[in-house]
Amino acid sequence: MSANQKILKQLKESGYRFTGKRKAIVDLFVEYQERYLTAKEVYEHIRKSYPSISYDTIYRTLALLRQMEVIEEMEYGDEAIRYRLSCGHGHHHHLVCLGCGSIKVVHDCPMELIHIDQDDFTVVDHRFEISGYCSDCRLSGRHC
Repeated sequence: MSANQKILKQLKESGYRFTGKRKAIVDLFVEYQERYLTAKEVYEHIRKSYPSISYDTIYRTLALLRQMEVIEEMEYGDEAIRYRLSCGHGHHHHLVCLGCGSIKVVHDCPMELIHIDQDDFTVVDHRFEISGYCSDCRLSGRHC
């Protein structure tokens, strides 16, 4: 079973309708699973097949996919939130290109270097992402 089919099956089993628009959005994230996408990029791509699609539909679908842990999000400072297909690499972190949104997996965990000595705080999760520019963006001048 393909990644697309597994996600759509998960939606259906959770009681959500299977629509062409949802399938197109899932397909987009599977196709671009090695990079983050903004809601605007999702909208622009899906609008080619569904010209009447609204931003509301995009945002509702992104929220649903996020809630179901199909996608994950990352804030880019003052820029738009970006989304990507959740990856099943186990515990890991990312190098994220600020130019094109591409990602590389980092298996070393910086959390191993941090000693938290707080009796009144329990860490249950963490996330590290390192932002920069890939070689393609540096060479093309998209790093400015």
